Amino acid sequence: MSGAGTRLLPMALASIVVTGCATSSPPPKLTADPCTDLKEVVADYPNRFENLRGSRSDYTTMTLYRAKKDIVKGHCEIWEWADGETAYVCSLNAPSEPVAHQRYDQVNQFVASCLGQAWQPETSDRVRDGGIAGVVTRYRNTGHRDFVISVHNVSIPGAPRVPRTNYVYIGSSGRSDAM
Repeated sequence: MSGAGTRLLPMALASIVVTGCATSSPPPKLTADPCTDLKEVVADYPNRFENLRGSRSDYTTMTLYRAKKDIVKGHCEIWEWADGETAYVCSLNAPSEPVAHQRYDQVNQFVASCLGQAWQPETSDRVRDGGIAGVVTRYRNTGHRDFVISVHNVSIPGAPRVPRTNYVYIGSSGRSDAM
């Protein structure tokens, strides 16, 4: 998709501040065509996102790579678990529920318009520890059976200050279901 909507999404998300692994590499630049970037991320999934890996931080059970491309303005990483499975993940903290909901809607509109009708959305509650912790939309394509693109709007009720985060996850459906 090209047009005003595609160009406005990065502008709308420009104020997002995200936490993640500390690295010494410069942040990637968001291109003028984030839809093409999203399609490149999807295409690199079979390669375990090798072409998108920047600097790395090693932990006991996983390695985090700074992504060379951000499909949304903020902080995106390649997560590699000890079993070798990988995912491309962007996490975006939100200062309030209206901001989190607006970002969730914007990113869903972007993903749906960019990927087209071959990718069907399924929206459901995010359930964690027996309670509802936000909402998630998962985009699935019958040609990519174990692969999913998911957009999460996370809120954890009962916390003193309800944390709100938006995630974009590109990887196996099993890991997405566990997020």
